[in-house]
Amino acid sequence: MIIQQIRNATLKIQYGGFTILLDPWLQDKGVGFSAEPVKEEMIGVKNPMNDLPLSPAEILNDVDFCLVTHIHPDHFTEDYLPNDISVFVQNETDRQLAADIGFRNLTVFGEQDIKIGDITITKAPARHGDNRETVEYMGESSGYVLRGEAKSLYIAGDTVYYSGVEQTIDKYFPDVIVLNCCAAAMPAGRLIMDLQDIESVCRKAPDSTIVATHLDSVNHALLSSDDIRTFTAQKHLTQVKIPVNGERVVFSYTAGSDNAANHTAKQS
Repeated sequence: MIIQQIRNATLKIQYGGFTILLDPWLQDKGVGFSAEPVKEEMIGVKNPMNDLPLSPAEILNDVDFCLVTHIHPDHFTEDYLPNDISVFVQNETDRQLAADIGFRNLTVFGEQDIKIGDITITKAPARHGDNRETVEYMGESSGYVLRGEAKSLYIAGDTVYYSGVEQTIDKYFPDVIVLNCCAAAMPAGRLIMDLQDIESVCRKAPDSTIVATHLDSVNHALLSSDDIRTFTAQKHLTQVKIPVNGERVVFSYTAGSDNAANHTAKQS
């Protein structure tokens, strides 16, 4: 398994013989939306706030399909994506949104798991906000659990820490968990995980490797990657990896061992 941080929640994942592009947001720097931020100095700042670490062509090279947790403008846009690329979406609403902007090769998750090759992908619950108002405003979001390699992968998606995340961890015992954790917020409340949520996941899943993502790219974030590095060091949360854009986290497996050895490597 290889997880490459691209930008924000966009990851390029090699798993089970497939290359998956998660939440592809390939817009050029500063040409997208501006969220209503909590920090005054971020008012009017356009997203994405940074450049892609690689060209869109390099990012899309060898991609078999896109996996989309939800269609928000910092998780999925049409920029640079061929309209015949295979896209897996969480529900019929997102299928229609993707179809309306020109995508033709769409697969919708229903009640059943999706099998592709030797991979089983299960949709997992998510709560996109820390109160009723934010959840209603942000709409449905999903996570995914991938099984089929030696190790399982849980992509939590845009969610806060709540019972649905706990239940997913209890059910699947994921070896690797991807967390969106910049504590993005709007005046009505927080939208995704913060420092306390990261710690809660670590305590809940002490044997899992945590990959922190959705960082340093949007104007409504309350936390930076440096904030998370400082916090995890202070709390001795050594299981948390915080790759920079372009960096890969490579999971290798030792024969006869159930534990994953992992390392990070800068993309050359």
